[in-house]
Amino acid sequence: MKKNFSILFTLLFLQTWSQENKSLEYQKKTFDEANEYLKKLEYSSAAGAFQYVNELNPKNEIGKIALKKSDSLRPIARQKLKESLIGKWKLAETGSNWGMEKTQDTLIEKILIIDENKFHFYEKNVKTKEIKLVKSEKMNFSKGINENFYSYEFVFSDNQIWYFSVNPKTNKLRQVNTGEDKEIGRSEIVCGNLELYYTRILY
Repeated sequence: MKKNFSILFTLLFLQTWSQENKSLEYQKKTFDEANEYLKKLEYSSAAGAFQYVNELNPKNEIGKIALKKSDSLRPIARQKLKESLIGKWKLAETGSNWGMEKTQDTLIEKILIIDENKFHFYEKNVKTKEIKLVKSEKMNFSKGINENFYSYEFVFSDNQIWYFSVNPKTNKLRQVNTGEDKEIGRSEIVCGNLELYYTRILY
């Protein structure tokens, strides 16, 4: 009986040790991947990967180092994102993940001008060339419990949360409604998100 108990204890110990060892190996592998993102100057990907390394085990040394790296990279990633968005853009397509349609209005053009601090939405009369400011929104990054996951999204004055990104290959700006900021947290849209695509206007 004692012999069987000893064998069982040994097997359980080895199984636990193996799981912990594999978890540590996976954590190290992910840490290395995060460093590769950093070498490529992909700051947002690196920050997210380091954050994930910390979540795998926040108590060990790798997890603690990863958290420091993630915290230091996030402001850089945010600044790089803001810089990539700066410019003058014309709305070209609207829709959702169900499908996109090209803008049909031939009289009014929707123009978005982004500077270092704000989004400025305009309407331009094609015939008269008159431009009217519709609204301006400050570049406020989303905050809250899930800040680490949603730290590259912007909250507008109506509490709608938007994600902006530029495709460097097509030079198109994508604007996606991802949820709403609320007192108790945030709602999240996972299907049928409103999407807008803009083409860059060269000065």
